[in-house]
Amino acid sequence: MEELIREAEGARAGAYAPYSQFRVGAAIETESGEVFRGCNVENASFGLTICAERVALAAAVAAGHRRFRRIAISTRAEVPTPPCGACRQVLAEFAPELEVLSDAGELRQLWRLDELLPVRFALKRAGRDGTHDDGRMDG
Repeated sequence: MEELIREAEGARAGAYAPYSQFRVGAAIETESGEVFRGCNVENASFGLTICAERVALAAAVAAGHRRFRRIAISTRAEVPTPPCGACRQVLAEFAPELEVLSDAGELRQLWRLDELLPVRFALKRAGRDGTHDDGRMDG
């Protein structure tokens, strides 16, 4: 976990946060052990800001990964900061039981994503065999 935290700290250095000054770095570890980094990127139109966790996840997905073990988040907040609700939902799409480690300097907190987001939004997808995620058949 220490190496993943260092990766998140390194990613935080690249954060673009001229409005909030709240710099965040994230590092997500794939099931195969590869690490992808992300930082928050703010925008003058605040709703267009993207969080570090989603940047890291998107980089990993763009590289072909779909399974993840853990994510580390680095801030300089007074207390460890979990992912926002939007990030929780996006992460849960791929890894509902993801380990989430937040580092705030001297303090750290470890959660599981399903603890942070106990009920997530999910659509039932029809598979090639005509069944849905819940085993129900089309028809």
